[in-house]
Amino acid sequence: MDESARAVIFGRDAITYEEARPSYPDAVIEHVISLVDARKAVEVGAGTGKATVGMAREGLEITCLEPSPQMAELLDARDLPGVEVAVATFEGWEGEPGSIDLLYAAQAWHWVDRDTGFAKALSILRPGGAIALMWNIPLDRYSRHAEAYARHAPQLLAESDERIGRRDDHDWGDDMAFAGFVDTGRFTHRWSEELGADRYRALYSTYSDHMMLDEPVRTRLLDGLAADVESWGGSAVVEYRSEVFTARRPGAVRR
Repeated sequence: MDESARAVIFGRDAITYEEARPSYPDAVIEHVISLVDARKAVEVGAGTGKATVGMAREGLEITCLEPSPQMAELLDARDLPGVEVAVATFEGWEGEPGSIDLLYAAQAWHWVDRDTGFAKALSILRPGGAIALMWNIPLDRYSRHAEAYARHAPQLLAESDERIGRRDDHDWGDDMAFAGFVDTGRFTHRWSEELGADRYRALYSTYSDHMMLDEPVRTRLLDGLAADVESWGGSAVVEYRSEVFTARRPGAVRR
């Protein structure tokens, strides 16, 4: 599967994605909002609105770009005030230069083209405008289920996934500075949630590397993960590290 197809694979089961994936903690939303006095924003890879809901509560005018029609449909159905949804990639969207106060992406920027993404972000932001890249990164995603993966999908442990590696470990501030952004920063927030076996299984079913498995293999693996949770007493705590990388376009800051 090529990368462009993988970037929209989540639409294959958009409802499960919406039900199983976590939203963003208030601390993350508040940090992004504090960056700049924003009225107009663009969200890149908005999905079903996991970050959009919190941002919309702040009274922003948000253009949400989502390449998956299925996910965009769910987001549009929320009918959030001030939110306009467009079925588009960031690379293919024509934004007016210097027109946006805030550009943000939640769980999505690692799918954006590395060669053009930051340059385009810089061009559409007004002077002093801010960029914020957010991720909810699950900790200990594989090792706690080492036996299940070894039995059903050992390739997920052996393969080096470049996109996911960048999401989890890359310092995006270096990329932003290289592209011409200033005042780079990093905000980290740790939190957790407890899930029952069914919700836990659903969460793992939304991970792109799991979605790419052949269906019989995927089903056996997910059943094995749920069985692990049942053996632990019927629930499991998922630990997260929310990461936010920020910067601004050079120029006067409006606050």
